[in-house]
Amino acid sequence: MSRPPRRIDRVKRADVVAAVLLFAAGSSLFALGSYERFGIEVPHLVRYVPLALVCTGVVLRRAWPGVTLALGTVGFGIEIAIGFSMAVVFVYTDNLYAYARYGSRRGLRIMVPVVIAFVLATGAYIGIMDGRAAAVITMLAIAALVLVSPVFTAIIVRQGHDRAMLEAERAEQAVRLADVRRREAVLRERTLMARELHDTVANYLSAIALQSTALQARKDLDAETMRSSVAAIRSSSVEGLAELRRIIGLLRAADNGTGEGEELASFRLDQVAGLVERMRKAGLVVDFAVDGPARPLPGEVELTAYRVVQEALTNVLKHGSDAAVAIRYEERRVVVEVENAVRPGGGHVPGGGAGLVGMTERVRLLGGDVRAGPEGRRWRVRAEIPTGGLDDPAPQPGPAAHRFPNRSEHR
Repeated sequence: MSRPPRRIDRVKRADVVAAVLLFAAGSSLFALGSYERFGIEVPHLVRYVPLALVCTGVVLRRAWPGVTLALGTVGFGIEIAIGFSMAVVFVYTDNLYAYARYGSRRGLRIMVPVVIAFVLATGAYIGIMDGRAAAVITMLAIAALVLVSPVFTAIIVRQGHDRAMLEAERAEQAVRLADVRRREAVLRERTLMARELHDTVANYLSAIALQSTALQARKDLDAETMRSSVAAIRSSSVEGLAELRRIIGLLRAADNGTGEGEELASFRLDQVAGLVERMRKAGLVVDFAVDGPARPLPGEVELTAYRVVQEALTNVLKHGSDAAVAIRYEERRVVVEVENAVRPGGGHVPGGGAGLVGMTERVRLLGGDVRAGPEGRRWRVRAEIPTGGLDDPAPQPGPAAHRFPNRSEHR
């Protein structure tokens, strides 16, 4: 565990070196007598005190900017009392800059008007003492250069640094957001792939598993029945393999950027009859009814309704018998209902429950509702899917409501 940074760690070696060099340069100027003698007469060594104070402020400028300003101001005040030297004035400008750059914002808001007021007071003092406009303007210019210029320069640099930090934070947030969106997109794609593969392949594999289980359990089947069952198993396996290859081909095309926006599956409600017929061939008794005038629906609604029927019938193959499928077209929704008797002991084909979850996700994404559960001795799945109010009837032969015969009627 790393320890928190200390203030002393903010002291930079470059600042220490700069302070030493500035003190050496200022001492050389003092040794050469480069300073103004007015005000209080003091020993020569005393002149090194304000220089030492402002140079110490250079060392502490990043770690303790408030201390830097205090030391520099004391040193500058002593300098005013004993006589100006260019070395102290020059270093004090850095003290002002350091506080405006690294100090607190609250202190900076106080510092700016104080500095401006001091400059104006200096100009007024010169005006009273000298009376000449040129002297006042000259003093105001010098005071502004020494006191105001470093402060406003630091403010500009600070604002630029703040903007850069803000842009860096925004860029980092954008990168994180892009990463989150990428992960969400990958998760959505994985969920979509898993749902499509489950809905498409599980139906065929369930039929194959149940038919092969029935063949294993029955020892008294004649040759014709055996050939018919094996043909049904082969048909289910070939259709399932073809569907699996189609999905894999679409995924590869999308990955290579050659796809044209084709959906993974484009099943429609008018294909439910074929699905029911395939279930009947697998040995399931299914009654199928359509109520209301058929009409064109959005592709997602058609696919979702088909998947609900497919998943419900797959579960009937695994766990139930004697199913009844009903599709009802209403003004602003389509209702899909699948009922079946529950076989005692359940089926011989295991399931992980992912189908019901995927079915619910599909319907709720479209703003619909799914209810699945037992009703007496039967299991019922009911899905209500909004259609967006599309009520233009599609060309449909025959009566508006029709029934497909169940397996016993088909015989």
